[in-house]
Amino acid sequence: MGNAYERRILVTGGSGFIGSHLLTKLIEKKNVNHYPYHIRCLTRNKNSIMAQNKNEKDIEIIDGDLSNYNDCLNALVGTDIAYYLVHSMEGSTKNWKRFSEKEKATAENFSRAATQCGVRRIIYLGGLSYGKDEELSQHMLSRKQVGEILMKSKSKVTIFRAAVILGSGGGSFEMLRYLVERLPIMVCPKWVKNKTQPIFIEDVIEYLFRSIETEQTEGKVFDIGGPDVLTYFDMMKIYAKIINKSITITIIPVLTP
Repeated sequence: MGNAYERRILVTGGSGFIGSHLLTKLIEKKNVNHYPYHIRCLTRNKNSIMAQNKNEKDIEIIDGDLSNYNDCLNALVGTDIAYYLVHSMEGSTKNWKRFSEKEKATAENFSRAATQCGVRRIIYLGGLSYGKDEELSQHMLSRKQVGEILMKSKSKVTIFRAAVILGSGGGSFEMLRYLVERLPIMVCPKWVKNKTQPIFIEDVIEYLFRSIETEQTEGKVFDIGGPDVLTYFDMMKIYAKIINKSITITIIPVLTP
Protein backbone atom coordinates (compact mmCIF):
# COMPACT_ATOMS: atom_id res chain seq x y z
CA MET A 1 0.00 0.00 0.00
CA GLY A 2 3.05 2.27 0.20
CA ASN A 3 4.66 4.30 2.98
CA ALA A 4 2.96 5.34 6.20
CA TYR A 5 2.40 8.90 4.99
CA GLU A 6 0.66 7.89 1.76
CA ARG A 7 -2.84 9.27 1.32
CA ARG A 8 -5.23 6.58 0.20
CA ILE A 9 -7.83 8.24 -2.00
CA LEU A 10 -11.00 6.70 -3.46
CA VAL A 11 -12.73 8.30 -6.46
CA THR A 12 -16.27 7.17 -7.22
CA GLY A 13 -17.82 8.13 -10.55
CA GLY A 14 -14.38 7.96 -12.16
CA SER A 15 -15.75 7.35 -15.66
CA GLY A 16 -17.96 10.44 -15.52
CA PHE A 17 -17.37 14.04 -16.58
CA ILE A 18 -16.06 15.24 -13.20
CA GLY A 19 -14.49 12.01 -12.00
CA SER A 20 -12.39 11.44 -15.13
CA HIS A 21 -10.92 14.95 -14.91
CA LEU A 22 -10.20 14.50 -11.21
CA LEU A 23 -8.46 11.16 -11.76
CA THR A 24 -6.24 12.78 -14.39
CA LYS A 25 -5.33 15.55 -11.93
CA LEU A 26 -4.53 13.12 -9.10
CA ILE A 27 -2.43 10.89 -11.35
CA GLU A 28 -0.50 13.91 -12.64
CA LYS A 29 0.25 15.10 -9.11
CA LYS A 30 1.33 11.60 -8.11
CA ASN A 31 3.63 10.98 -11.09
CA VAL A 32 4.92 14.45 -11.95
CA ASN A 33 4.93 16.21 -8.60
CA HIS A 34 5.47 13.03 -6.54
CA TYR A 35 2.52 13.56 -4.21
CA PRO A 36 2.21 10.57 -1.83
CA TYR A 37 -1.12 9.28 -3.20
CA HIS A 38 -2.48 5.78 -3.55
CA ILE A 39 -5.40 6.30 -5.96
CA ARG A 40 -8.30 3.88 -6.01
CA CYS A 41 -11.33 4.00 -8.31
CA LEU A 42 -14.62 2.14 -7.92
CA THR A 43 -16.42 1.45 -11.18
CA ARG A 44 -19.05 -0.81 -12.69
CA ASN A 45 -17.14 -0.83 -15.96
CA LYS A 46 -13.37 -1.20 -15.78
CA ASN A 47 -13.10 -0.76 -19.55
CA SER A 48 -14.57 2.74 -19.27
CA ILE A 49 -11.67 3.76 -17.05
CA MET A 50 -9.06 2.09 -19.25
CA ALA A 51 -10.57 3.81 -22.31
CA GLN A 52 -9.53 7.14 -20.77
CA ASN A 53 -5.89 5.99 -21.10
CA LYS A 54 -5.63 5.45 -17.36
CA ASN A 55 -2.84 2.98 -16.54
CA GLU A 56 -3.36 0.28 -13.92
CA LYS A 57 0.04 1.11 -12.46
CA ASP A 58 -1.32 4.57 -11.62
CA ILE A 59 -4.62 3.57 -10.04
CA GLU A 60 -6.17 0.59 -8.30
CA ILE A 61 -9.41 -0.22 -10.11
CA ILE A 62 -12.13 -1.96 -8.09
CA ASP A 63 -15.16 -3.50 -9.78
CA GLY A 64 -18.35 -2.74 -7.90
CA ASP A 65 -21.57 -0.80 -7.54
CA LEU A 66 -22.35 1.62 -4.72
CA SER A 67 -25.90 0.27 -4.54
CA ASN A 68 -24.30 -2.90 -3.10
CA TYR A 69 -23.23 -2.38 0.52
CA ASN A 70 -20.48 -5.00 0.38
CA ASP A 71 -19.02 -3.28 -2.69
CA CYS A 72 -18.96 -0.04 -0.71
CA LEU A 73 -17.08 -1.76 2.10
CA ASN A 74 -14.63 -3.31 -0.34
CA ALA A 75 -13.88 0.08 -1.89
CA LEU A 76 -13.67 2.04 1.36
CA VAL A 77 -11.62 -0.30 3.53
CA GLY A 78 -8.23 1.32 4.15
CA THR A 79 -9.36 4.58 2.50
CA ASP A 80 -8.43 7.95 4.03
CA ILE A 81 -10.29 10.30 1.68
CA ALA A 82 -13.28 9.42 -0.51
CA TYR A 83 -14.71 11.52 -3.35
CA TYR A 84 -18.43 11.01 -3.87
CA LEU A 85 -19.11 11.99 -7.49
CA VAL A 86 -21.84 9.57 -8.57
CA HIS A 87 -25.14 10.86 -9.93
CA SER A 88 -28.25 8.90 -10.99
CA MET A 89 -30.65 11.63 -12.08
CA GLU A 90 -30.73 10.83 -15.77
CA GLY A 91 -33.30 10.13 -18.45
CA SER A 92 -36.88 11.38 -18.56
CA THR A 93 -38.16 13.63 -15.77
CA LYS A 94 -41.03 11.19 -15.20
CA ASN A 95 -38.44 8.72 -13.86
CA TRP A 96 -36.67 11.19 -11.57
CA LYS A 97 -38.66 10.15 -8.49
CA ARG A 98 -37.39 6.59 -8.92
CA PHE A 99 -33.84 7.80 -9.56
CA SER A 100 -34.06 10.03 -6.48
CA GLU A 101 -34.90 7.04 -4.29
CA LYS A 102 -31.96 5.16 -5.78
CA GLU A 103 -29.63 8.10 -5.09
CA LYS A 104 -30.69 8.23 -1.45
CA ALA A 105 -30.23 4.49 -0.96
CA THR A 106 -26.79 4.61 -2.57
CA ALA A 107 -25.71 7.57 -0.42
CA GLU A 108 -26.92 5.77 2.71
CA ASN A 109 -24.85 2.71 1.78
CA PHE A 110 -21.79 4.86 1.27
CA SER A 111 -22.31 6.85 4.46
CA ARG A 112 -22.67 3.73 6.64
CA ALA A 113 -19.75 1.98 4.97
CA ALA A 114 -17.53 5.05 5.42
CA THR A 115 -18.29 5.04 9.13
CA GLN A 116 -17.66 1.31 9.41
CA CYS A 117 -14.33 1.61 7.56
CA GLY A 118 -13.18 4.67 9.49
CA VAL A 119 -12.85 6.92 6.43
CA ARG A 120 -11.45 10.24 7.63
CA ARG A 121 -12.91 12.51 4.96
CA ILE A 122 -15.64 12.53 2.30
CA ILE A 123 -15.65 15.19 -0.42
CA TYR A 124 -18.93 15.62 -2.29
CA LEU A 125 -19.86 17.73 -5.31
CA GLY A 126 -23.50 18.76 -5.11
CA GLY A 127 -25.73 21.32 -6.77
CA LEU A 128 -26.00 25.04 -6.06
CA SER A 129 -29.57 25.94 -5.20
CA TYR A 130 -31.60 28.15 -2.90
CA GLY A 131 -35.13 28.00 -1.56
CA LYS A 132 -37.23 25.66 0.52
CA ASP A 133 -37.32 21.94 -0.29
CA GLU A 134 -40.82 22.19 -1.74
CA GLU A 135 -39.58 24.88 -4.15
CA LEU A 136 -36.73 22.78 -5.55
CA SER A 137 -36.88 20.50 -8.57
CA GLN A 138 -36.65 16.77 -7.89
CA HIS A 139 -33.17 16.90 -9.36
CA MET A 140 -31.85 19.65 -7.06
CA LEU A 141 -33.66 18.27 -4.02
CA SER A 142 -31.96 14.92 -4.55
CA ARG A 143 -28.52 16.55 -4.70
CA LYS A 144 -29.22 18.34 -1.42
CA GLN A 145 -30.48 15.18 0.28
CA VAL A 146 -27.40 13.18 -0.76
CA GLY A 147 -25.19 15.75 0.97
CA GLU A 148 -27.30 15.56 4.13
CA ILE A 149 -27.06 11.76 4.15
CA LEU A 150 -23.27 11.80 3.74
CA MET A 151 -22.99 14.23 6.64
CA LYS A 152 -24.58 11.61 8.91
CA SER A 153 -21.40 9.54 8.64
CA LYS A 154 -18.59 9.93 11.17
CA SER A 155 -16.30 11.21 8.42
CA LYS A 156 -15.51 14.91 8.06
CA VAL A 157 -17.58 15.88 5.02
CA THR A 158 -16.70 18.71 2.64
CA ILE A 159 -19.45 19.76 0.24
CA PHE A 160 -18.88 21.87 -2.85
CA ARG A 161 -22.07 23.19 -4.46
CA ALA A 162 -21.82 24.16 -8.12
CA ALA A 163 -24.36 25.33 -10.68
CA VAL A 164 -23.65 24.83 -14.40
CA ILE A 165 -20.21 23.30 -14.99
CA LEU A 166 -18.84 24.25 -18.40
CA GLY A 167 -16.41 22.06 -20.30
CA SER A 168 -16.23 19.66 -23.22
CA GLY A 169 -18.09 16.47 -22.32
CA GLY A 170 -20.30 18.05 -19.68
CA GLY A 171 -24.05 17.64 -20.13
CA SER A 172 -24.99 21.31 -19.81
CA PHE A 173 -22.28 22.53 -22.15
CA GLU A 174 -22.85 19.82 -24.76
CA MET A 175 -26.58 20.60 -24.83
CA LEU A 176 -25.84 24.29 -25.27
CA ARG A 177 -23.27 23.64 -28.00
CA TYR A 178 -25.53 21.18 -29.82
CA LEU A 179 -28.43 23.64 -29.92
CA VAL A 180 -26.39 26.65 -31.02
CA GLU A 181 -24.40 24.81 -33.70
CA ARG A 182 -27.40 23.07 -35.28
CA LEU A 183 -30.39 25.38 -34.86
CA PRO A 184 -30.27 28.91 -36.36
CA ILE A 185 -33.75 29.55 -34.96
CA MET A 186 -34.73 28.25 -31.51
CA VAL A 187 -38.02 28.25 -29.66
CA CYS A 188 -37.04 27.93 -25.99
CA PRO A 189 -38.95 27.54 -22.71
CA LYS A 190 -38.91 30.38 -20.21
CA TRP A 191 -36.33 28.68 -17.95
CA VAL A 192 -33.58 29.78 -20.38
CA LYS A 193 -33.95 33.18 -18.68
CA ASN A 194 -33.23 31.74 -15.22
CA LYS A 195 -30.01 33.10 -13.74
CA THR A 196 -27.11 30.79 -12.95
CA GLN A 197 -23.44 31.15 -12.04
CA PRO A 198 -21.49 28.89 -14.41
CA ILE A 199 -18.02 27.64 -13.55
CA PHE A 200 -15.28 26.14 -15.73
CA ILE A 201 -14.55 22.44 -15.24
CA GLU A 202 -10.84 23.05 -14.49
CA ASP A 203 -11.78 25.40 -11.66
CA VAL A 204 -14.08 22.76 -10.15
CA ILE A 205 -11.29 20.18 -10.31
CA GLU A 206 -8.91 22.63 -8.65
CA TYR A 207 -11.35 23.08 -5.76
CA LEU A 208 -11.82 19.33 -5.39
CA PHE A 209 -8.10 18.63 -5.53
CA ARG A 210 -6.90 21.40 -3.26
CA SER A 211 -9.43 20.52 -0.58
CA ILE A 212 -7.49 17.34 0.29
CA GLU A 213 -4.40 19.46 0.93
CA THR A 214 -6.29 22.11 2.91
CA GLU A 215 -7.47 21.01 6.36
CA GLN A 216 -9.55 24.17 6.78
CA THR A 217 -12.05 22.78 4.26
CA GLU A 218 -12.92 19.81 6.47
CA GLY A 219 -16.55 19.64 7.57
CA LYS A 220 -17.62 22.72 5.61
CA VAL A 221 -19.93 23.65 2.72
CA PHE A 222 -18.71 25.88 -0.11
CA ASP A 223 -20.71 27.49 -2.91
CA ILE A 224 -18.47 27.70 -5.98
CA GLY A 225 -19.07 29.60 -9.17
CA GLY A 226 -17.42 31.71 -11.83
CA PRO A 227 -17.27 35.51 -11.80
CA ASP A 228 -20.38 36.05 -13.94
CA VAL A 229 -24.08 35.51 -13.30
CA LEU A 230 -25.64 34.52 -16.62
CA THR A 231 -28.80 32.97 -18.04
CA TYR A 232 -28.80 30.07 -20.51
CA PHE A 233 -30.02 32.66 -23.02
CA ASP A 234 -26.86 34.71 -22.35
CA MET A 235 -24.61 31.67 -22.67
CA MET A 236 -26.14 30.62 -25.97
CA LYS A 237 -25.64 34.13 -27.36
CA ILE A 238 -22.02 34.21 -26.13
CA TYR A 239 -21.22 30.82 -27.64
CA ALA A 240 -22.84 31.81 -30.93
CA LYS A 241 -20.64 34.91 -31.03
CA ILE A 242 -17.52 32.82 -30.32
CA ILE A 243 -18.20 30.54 -33.29
CA ASN A 244 -19.35 33.50 -35.40
CA LYS A 245 -22.88 32.25 -35.91
CA SER A 246 -26.09 34.22 -36.06
CA ILE A 247 -29.00 32.74 -34.07
CA THR A 248 -32.53 33.80 -33.26
CA ILE A 249 -34.05 32.77 -29.93
CA THR A 250 -37.76 33.04 -29.25
CA ILE A 251 -38.90 32.39 -25.67
CA ILE A 252 -42.35 30.98 -24.99
CA PRO A 253 -44.04 31.30 -21.55
CA VAL A 254 -44.19 27.61 -20.71
CA LEU A 255 -41.98 25.09 -18.93
CA THR A 256 -40.68 22.08 -20.84
CA PRO A 257 -38.18 19.34 -19.89
